[in-house]
This record gives sequence, structure tokens and C-alpha cells, in this order.
Amino acid sequence: MPFGLSFTNPFALLLFPLLAFYFVWLAGRSLADLSPARRNLAVGLRLLLLSLLVAALAGLQFVRFNNDVATMFVLDYSDSIPPATKEAALEFVQKAVKAKRKDDRAGIVVFGRDAFIELAPSVADNVGKIQTVTSSEFTDIAAAIRLGMASLPDGAQKRLVVLSDGNENLGDALEEALSASSNDISIDVVPLTSPQRREVLLERLTMPSEAKIGEPVEVKVVARATQTVDGRIKLFRDGKLLGNRNVRLGAGKNVYTFPQTVTEAGAATFEARLETNKGEDTNAENNRALGFVNVQGKPRVLLVSNEPDLTRFLTGALAKEKVNVELRGPGGLPSDLRGMQPYDAIVLDNVPAWDLSARQMLSLQSYVRDLGCGLVMVGGESSYGPGGYRSTPVEEALPVSMDLKQMQYLPGGAVAMIMHSMEFPDGNEWAKSVCQQVTRQLGDNDYAGLIIFGMDASQVYKGGMLKVGPNRNYMLTEIRKINPGDMPDFDAALNVAYDGLMKTNARLKHCIILSDGDPSPPAAGLVAKFNNSKITVSTVVINPHDRSGSQSMWNIAREHGGRFYEVRKPTEIPNIFLKEAATISRSAIIEGAFVPQVNAESSILKGIGSTPPLLGYVGTSAKTTAREILKSKEDDPILATWQYGLGKSVAWTSDARQRWSAGWVPWSGYSKFWAQAVRWSMRGSTSGDLQTNVTIDRGRGKVTIEAVDEKGNFLNFLSPKARLVPPDYKGQDLVLDQVGPGRYEADFDARQLGTYLVNIRTQRGDKISLQITGGVLPYSPEYGAIGTDTYLLNSLAERSKGKLLDLSKAAEVFA
Repeated sequence: MPFGLSFTNPFALLLFPLLAFYFVWLAGRSLADLSPARRNLAVGLRLLLLSLLVAALAGLQFVRFNNDVATMFVLDYSDSIPPATKEAALEFVQKAVKAKRKDDRAGIVVFGRDAFIELAPSVADNVGKIQTVTSSEFTDIAAAIRLGMASLPDGAQKRLVVLSDGNENLGDALEEALSASSNDISIDVVPLTSPQRREVLLERLTMPSEAKIGEPVEVKVVARATQTVDGRIKLFRDGKLLGNRNVRLGAGKNVYTFPQTVTEAGAATFEARLETNKGEDTNAENNRALGFVNVQGKPRVLLVSNEPDLTRFLTGALAKEKVNVELRGPGGLPSDLRGMQPYDAIVLDNVPAWDLSARQMLSLQSYVRDLGCGLVMVGGESSYGPGGYRSTPVEEALPVSMDLKQMQYLPGGAVAMIMHSMEFPDGNEWAKSVCQQVTRQLGDNDYAGLIIFGMDASQVYKGGMLKVGPNRNYMLTEIRKINPGDMPDFDAALNVAYDGLMKTNARLKHCIILSDGDPSPPAAGLVAKFNNSKITVSTVVINPHDRSGSQSMWNIAREHGGRFYEVRKPTEIPNIFLKEAATISRSAIIEGAFVPQVNAESSILKGIGSTPPLLGYVGTSAKTTAREILKSKEDDPILATWQYGLGKSVAWTSDARQRWSAGWVPWSGYSKFWAQAVRWSMRGSTSGDLQTNVTIDRGRGKVTIEAVDEKGNFLNFLSPKARLVPPDYKGQDLVLDQVGPGRYEADFDARQLGTYLVNIRTQRGDKISLQITGGVLPYSPEYGAIGTDTYLLNSLAERSKGKLLDLSKAAEVFA
């Protein structure tokens, strides 16, 4: 390895001849008495010291020259790069590495949304196929550069070679280029270009962020095309088709205006979809765009019921009190927040949990907690515990729990589960899953037992039928451990189940058989014994061998007053355990006449004196921070309320029909009571003082508020609060900083595809206002990229003192 000398301050060397002349002249006078030999030695030592001093002033350095080069190839494998171009880029790297000197080191970083080291720097000269799999729906060149720089070894000349189309949509590559330059790392750039593809896309949908009912709104659709093409744009509002228009898109940007008039209050979601003929478009994912407009007007209420005829008393009462109510079945409850947010409150009238999807319940929870809206649950035989709501997101949003902690005086239910060995893969695991989920859904006061067949039928749990509360974890563990045997018939297992059930003091006794239907059906006498003791039996047949097995299990359920289920796939299991656990939870239904007792003051009871008696209710337990407004004579909650996150919810554990509210339906205060209960839960009023906007770019979202009062004055020092609900429903609070007169901003991570809803809360004096707005990332910006961003690539090389390379000249990398 060669060495050399260098000086940091070479001009200091000019001092040497001047000082040397002076020292020689001085020596001739001061050392005249010395002999010539001694005088020459003294002069020589002085000149040596002088040379060392001057060398120090000049910054003498011994330099070891290192000609080794360490290069990291940074490969763009995002979706904007076609497969053929990716192959060409890899071939470029392979040829370049083959042409390097033997002591040079080369490595590879592969990136899309994330960056990974495919090959650490080494002297090897062969590169194989790319094995790294990265998320390809985004492009983060900056992250790849950071990883590439960190991967370069010390003791060598460092360099990156970036192969990309430059269409970054996360991070800031140019900022990283400056960092590379300051660390003496150059970035060479190989632009990746692809043949022009036929592409049309919708860039965005623009409209005012605020509007009033009846006010005209211009919805502008911004489209882009690489060629002239005929198409059709369809416009939707909250999922309903408003109309369509045939258009001819020219190459480049196209703007189309759709005049609209909003007729309903709430945050309306507009969506545009672009359709073209087959072959005119490469990627259909970028053919939609969405936007929001907050419409000021009267509040709206969605009432959900699967029995509209029985709900007519409640809908009539609300309509009488001028509440704008819309009635839908459970299938009509929106499954996402975009569909729910136009409504200020949602009422569930005796709707069981198995009629709602997991997505609907999760959205309903977020609707209350994060958007500040209202939820009212009306009781009935298919609501609360009997409706299967234990341990669901809806239960979390309610002021009452399905656990009957206050009802120790009331015996619970009891269930005996019989499990027969399944003769196909996963069958036993499916059956165990049903048993576990039923056990999780049971109340603390309920009893459970599990019977399997070994040498004979026997109880799995020590002690047989056990109370669930103190034994739930033990039961779940034992279920996981069991290995059931094959039963010749169901008689032995049913007899064990019968004996166990009869030893409990449960109000309701139930049995569940899980089998493939092979065992012989129970004897007629055993059937009669179960029926005489009012023990119901449900059957779950899992992947039966033939129709006879299904028929046998269906007959058993019919003869014992239970339900029959046939399971062909595991996704069918949740509805089974909800319904079966709800069967046991029917023990929580309390019937008998009583007058509800006022326990706490509430605006819901404003202007209401004494009330008629109720004839029944569903037993629940009030949560710690809930307000129990009305209670039963047994001290159970009848009307409870609470604040849940930003919203409010109401629990009415009786019904609103003629079964338990026969005296309430004709009562003069019926309409007033229900209108006040629903209005109490509604979200706050919308403020007209705020103009809000949500934008999403490069993986970051920004909320902007312009606050101006009716006189045009800026509203400063408001301290607004915002709650963000991203597509995964993991809500988070945002801090809005004032950045100018009446202007407030906050930013957030926005790399998930979908809808970002923002609930903004402001307070001026005693006035509290809520406003909902949002932004949408309908598709990854990766699919909006057309062509190569040559400006970014050129700037990347220029800022890092690198150079542009041609994809066809790989040998130049190490030249």
C-alpha cells in the first residue's frame, strides 16, 4: 500500500529559506570562536530543529494511499419498476461486479417501502438472483441510501450506485444525498426508464371542506392519461351512485366538474371512479379518488333493527319529537367509519351480536370513542348478554357489562359440551375452538362442563360442572389438552351431561354436542328425560362423512329444542359460539312488573315525572364510571349513561316494545323520554368558524385549521384537540400547534391505504364544537407514478458529487 507526504498549510514552507539564511548568518557571528567542525555541527542541529518547526507549522502528514473501493448497489424493486426493467437493473449490477478489480468490494441493497441488505460488501465477483422480498407498494429512496451508507466498510473509498426511476413517495432522498456528500460518499445514479405504458388514473377529488344543506357544491375530478382515451366517470356520495359522464381524456391532466347539491347533514364522502375499455389502461388500482365535505344541518340518527314492525313504536316516538331518524336492518349498518360518520347517533334496538360482523362492531366502537358520536342500545331478549355481546367491542363502548356482578342472588345458566373425535385434519381443533369461545362468552355465575369419550364417557374438569368465574382459565387450558376418542353412540355422554347439569342450581340448562355425526342417536327415553327436565340440546356437525350424519345431528337438535349447525370452514365458528353462549345468557332475563327507581339526575329525565311499570329487563352490571339513572328494585341498571372517549353511550336494559314496555308505549312521556335519551348521546354541534383540510403526501398527513369568526377576525389561542382514526382504527390524539394567525397544524404518519378521519374539538367559553373531516389514500402513490423523475435523479448525483451512468455501460462503474 503506497505512502506519501502532504501539508495542510503548505505556504508555511516559505518561511524555511528565510529563517535558514538568518540562522546561517547569525551562526557566522555568534559561533566564530568555535572550530569549523563544531560550528558546522551546531548550525546543522539548528537547521534540523528549524525544519521540524516549519514542517509542524505547515501541517506535515504522512498519507497512506488506499485504492480499494467499496460500492453498494441500491436497487429499486418497487411496483413502479416493471419486471423487465428490474431484470435489466440486476444484469447491470452483475456485469459491473464482474468488471471490478479483485480487491474492490461490492454489495447490494434492495428497497421498496423498506430497505434490506441483499448482499453485504465482499470481494466476490458473482451476483445471483435477488432473494429479498420487500413491500413494493411504496418507494423510499432515502431509507435505502441510509442503509447503503451504514453498510459500507471503513478503510476504503465509499460509493453508492442507485438504480431507480426516481419516483419516491416516502422520505427525502435529496436530504440524504447531502448527508452522503458530507461523509465523502458519492452517489452515482443509473436512471431506470421503461417503455411508455398506456395508463389513465384519477389524481384527486377536490371540493369545499364545508357546505350547508341546499348549497351548491362543485366536485372536481382531476384525471391524468398518457394517451387520448375514452372513458366514463361515475360519481358516488356515501356509496350511492349520483350519476356518470362519458369523457374523452387527452394526454396529460384533465379536470371535470360535477355540480352537486347536498341535501343531508353530516360529513359526506364523495367518490369518483374511472372506467375505460379493456386494453386502454395498465393499472386499475389508481382509477378512484375520494374527498370529504362537512355539511351543516339537522342531526341524523340511524336506528338498526331486524324487526321493523316491532320497532315502529320507537321510530314513531322519535319522529314525533322531530328527530331525523333512518331505519335499517343489521345488514344496513355501515361496516366502516366513512359510512357511519354522517350520523350523529346510532340506536341498536334488540339486535343480536351474531347479526353484526366483527368489522361493524369494531367500527361502531371507534365511531363513539374516536368520532365523538352517540350509541344507544335498547334491550330485549336478543340484546346484551342474551344477544352475545359479552367481550365484544360494542360491550366496551357501553356503560354496562354483561357480567352479572351485582346479581349474585340470581342463579346463572349451565352448559355441558360433548366432544366426539373428528376423523379429518383440523376437525378436533375446530371443535376445541367452539368450546373455548363458548367458555370465554359465559358469565362468571354460569356453569360449564366438558365430556369426552375414552374407555367410557367422563367429565374432563375435576369436579364435573364448575362455576366459570373462578375456573375460566383452568377450563381453557384443559380444552387445549384434550384428545377425545370415538363414541359408538351418544347415550353414555348424554347421561353424564344430564347428571352434571341436574346437580347445578342453574336457571337454564343446555347441552352442546360437537361431532362428525357418526355415533348412533340417543334412545327415545333419554330424549324424553332431557325434555322433561327442560334441558335443550344444540348440535354442531363438523365436516360430516355423508348426509346421514348431518341428518342425525339435525334430528337430535330438533327433538331437544336446540339449534343445528353444519361447519365446513372455520370462519363459520364465531356465529356458533355467540348463539350458543347467548342461549346460556338467557338466564340473565328478569321478568316481572316493577317501577324503575330514579337513582341520579339526568337531562334525559327532564320534564318527566313518575313512569309506568316495566315488565322485564336484561340483567347487566354498571361499569365503574357509569351513571345509573334508573334502577330496578333489585338494584340492577335499567338506564345507564357514560362518556366513552370523545362520545357518549346509553344503555336501556328493558325494551321499547310491548313485551316489557307495554305500559310505556301508550304513555304520554314515551316520545319525550326516547327523544331526550337519543339527543343526549349525539355528538356536539358543528362550528362554522373552522375551515379544516387534511392532505396526505410522501407518507405523511397534515391537518390544517383556519379559524375565523363571523366578523372575519382570526381566532387565536384556541388549543383545539384532534383525534385521528387511521384505517386500522388505532386512534391517536394529535397536537395542533398554532403556526400563524388563526392557523393550526398537526401532522401524522399516513402510510396505510384507506380513510383517515379526524375529529376536531374546539371550545370557546362554554361552547364546545365537534367537527369531522378526513383524507383518503385510495391507492399507493406508487401507482400514480408515470415515467422517470429525471430531476430528482440528476439532483441526487449532483448534490453528492456523483455522476450519471447509463444502464448499457456497466463497465464504467469501476473504470
